[in-house]
Amino acid sequence: MSAIVILGHSGSGKTSVGAWVANYLDMQCIDTDDKVLEHLGKTSIQSVWDEEGESSWLEAEAEIIPGLLKEDAVVILGGQTSMPASVKDAIANMPMIFNCVADEETTLARIAKCEDRLVRDLDEVQVRSERVKEYAQLATHELDTNGNLESAIPRIKALIALNHKTNQ
Repeated sequence: MSAIVILGHSGSGKTSVGAWVANYLDMQCIDTDDKVLEHLGKTSIQSVWDEEGESSWLEAEAEIIPGLLKEDAVVILGGQTSMPASVKDAIANMPMIFNCVADEETTLARIAKCEDRLVRDLDEVQVRSERVKEYAQLATHELDTNGNLESAIPRIKALIALNHKTNQ
């Protein structure tokens, strides 16, 4: 099996879905935000953006994510920035890409609850709108993640079974 990619806007439930899929398939779960922070020697996303800027973050993503996608793992991509072209290209070759989609109200409420979310002087609604379109273009499967994780599990199981059957 190759990597399974989990993407979606910040607050869409990627971490919950990715952890569940990794556990279900007994695979390693890799959060690319954690790997980028580790690569840069930082402890928070905000500190990278404040001290080094967006370009440093995007360069690190472009450097490490394509390699992570070669792992036999569930790879959760960050949802706060537009992806570098090299990351999009690497994702395009993946057989299973889940796009976690939650409505604007749900994502904004989830973002407000999380401590290490990037805080920018941007219109979060506009950013979300742009990212949702970008992720939809990359995904092979869309997951409605407005409810709790349990509500998405039957669809996840069906898509995994279908993918497994198709790749035999």
